[in-house]
Amino acid sequence: MDLFHRFLLDQLPKGRHFLLTGAKGVGKTTLSETFGNRFSNRIYLSLTTAADQAIFMRNSNKTEILRAISFLKNKEIRGKGTLLVLDEISSCPAAAEWLYWLLKNPTEPSPAIMAISSLIDPTQPLFNGALQPLLPEYRLTPFSFEEFLSVMEDPPALEAFREAPVPLYACQKLLHYFHQFTLVGGMPEIVREFSRTRHPGKLKKIYENLNETFLEQIEQFQAGKKARQLTAGILLNCYPFAATRIRFNGFGNLNHGSREVARAFHRLEQMMVLRLVYPVTLPTLPLLPDTGRFPLVQMVDTGLVNYFSGIRKELFASTDMNALFEGQIARHIVGQELADLNPPRFWVRNKNQSEALVDFVIPFEELLIPVVVRSGAPGRLRSLHQFVDRAPHPFAVRLSAAPPAINQCKTLKGKNFFLLNLPYFLSRKIGEHLTGLRKYVGR
Repeated sequence: MDLFHRFLLDQLPKGRHFLLTGAKGVGKTTLSETFGNRFSNRIYLSLTTAADQAIFMRNSNKTEILRAISFLKNKEIRGKGTLLVLDEISSCPAAAEWLYWLLKNPTEPSPAIMAISSLIDPTQPLFNGALQPLLPEYRLTPFSFEEFLSVMEDPPALEAFREAPVPLYACQKLLHYFHQFTLVGGMPEIVREFSRTRHPGKLKKIYENLNETFLEQIEQFQAGKKARQLTAGILLNCYPFAATRIRFNGFGNLNHGSREVARAFHRLEQMMVLRLVYPVTLPTLPLLPDTGRFPLVQMVDTGLVNYFSGIRKELFASTDMNALFEGQIARHIVGQELADLNPPRFWVRNKNQSEALVDFVIPFEELLIPVVVRSGAPGRLRSLHQFVDRAPHPFAVRLSAAPPAINQCKTLKGKNFFLLNLPYFLSRKIGEHLTGLRKYVGR
């Protein structure tokens, strides 16, 4: 299978305009090439180049833009049979303005337009959802474990992973693959090189180049020299704090106040290289994040976290991710796998000085399900017990290196509940297994 034949391809609308977003390096441009094969022709504009920017900046008559593109690129526009790719549209305000105008004033014959951006500016109508459904957004993230498996040249392993429940005989091999996935991450160029060499030591240059790309993007889009330096400093200091809660004030010993640090973090969020995840304090839907509490940092990719935190050797030698760095990397890769929840939340007890925390809470049907990334006896999961005691249902999930199992447990206060134990590699398939659990227990 082509490495870049991403599962997202089946969701992209042929013949309609849409916005494709994602951090630098997740494969947006390459995906546009694969998607373009579904059209009779493809016209590609790189809006980081002066030549392609000039098409929009020198043509004040917006009705002439499509003709100018066709003429200068020497390609015929065949209505919806043509895919027009506007790569890095956030780099060219004139192109964004033209696309906004076109969406409001559709012309025929107009090509299908795929706008691509690695920067989300919520103040602009192209990026704040104001134009949906005229310009629906699709977010591209690093490879999931299933996508990673699809290029590891082991079809039986991929087939076993897709079974529900997963066969017990396949768990150890899938756990081994998931450990490799956690080590190298899901950035497409990294996965491509690792699938070729199977040697993590050959990936250093690619990691360095990816981070340099992020730093260049900060230089391009962050206004003010001091703000750029702070944003770059925070990025370089963020990796060891992945999957942990942070304070803005004085973060990373950078000697800056909370307001400046928060602005820099939000800029990195707009670049999609990290997310700030805020907790919820209720055990029920809807998810209501408490932005007054300390957030958790979720970086774009666990492989980058491992490399820039300098912990690849320890992870390579470990057989239990929960025993390594107090489970930090295990929690981070699970958070990456759950990224489609946009973003997954965690739970804290609504009480001052309380240390009760559940790693993730995910919506499932009408319920909010607690998920912990922990090993050990169920009776030691005290924070999980506190959530279950408050929840209007008896279901919880634990992710670890152990094979699938269902435990009937009791909280410290005496409430009976069902603990669904799943191996880490099934993080994205929790919903399927919860459906099976509810059928099994008849609730």
